[in-house]
Amino acid sequence: MSSTLVSEVNNIISNGTFRSEVGRKQLTLALGGLYIASTSVASKPRLVWETETSYPRYYIPVEALHEDVKTDSPRRSVTLALVDTIKGEDGALNATIESLTVGSKKTTWVRFVDGPLKGYIRFDKSELDAWFENGALATAIKNPYKRIDTHAVNHDIVIKVDGEVVAQSKVAVLLNETRAQEAYYLPATSILDWGSVEKSDLKTTCPYKGEAWYLSLTVKDKKYENLIWYYPYPTHESSAVEGLISFYNKEGVDILIDGVKV
Repeated sequence: MSSTLVSEVNNIISNGTFRSEVGRKQLTLALGGLYIASTSVASKPRLVWETETSYPRYYIPVEALHEDVKTDSPRRSVTLALVDTIKGEDGALNATIESLTVGSKKTTWVRFVDGPLKGYIRFDKSELDAWFENGALATAIKNPYKRIDTHAVNHDIVIKVDGEVVAQSKVAVLLNETRAQEAYYLPATSILDWGSVEKSDLKTTCPYKGEAWYLSLTVKDKKYENLIWYYPYPTHESSAVEGLISFYNKEGVDILIDGVKV
């Protein structure tokens, strides 16, 4: 069990959550080859923003746990163990930290026994075999209040790195994302010298745009790691930027739109 988990739970108990509402989707969780929990119309999950800047995460009601994992089940190689308890300043029990082992797989979750989240379990989706929303395999939790807008634009766009022009285009797709800086996506052919470009091993995932792949760029013998990103297989809502490239607006980089630095 990590100290980070205890710290996060203590913060929730002391300060509450930023936002919490009933989830609209049915969840199913799998661990060790066994379905361990399923929410339903009668036992809905909660969508919880633990802080103002965090992504939302799901909490499931205790009733959603399958009978096989509520107690030890040697027949199914299931072990449920108490790891720790978390108490408030008054000494009252607020939450328990438990570990569930199914076969060779193990996950640790937090069960709230008091307060606004009483009766709910905070689980770590990264420790599961898989999890599902409405029966579909899921990878990330989307904020229902966040949106993506894309627009084709015609501007004279120039990208400079260390004062040298490395890309230019007169067409682009402008992507606006709630509470994020706007980004211009250019045709890949806007790069003037592909000999200075190197593929990176880095990949990151965004719930709203998909998996981003990265490129590094060398200018004047200096390598700018992961300066460029693109989405080869974006989500449906971001399909307009498929295969287009965008540059980080960072030190040493100038992005000029119609001659104006942004």
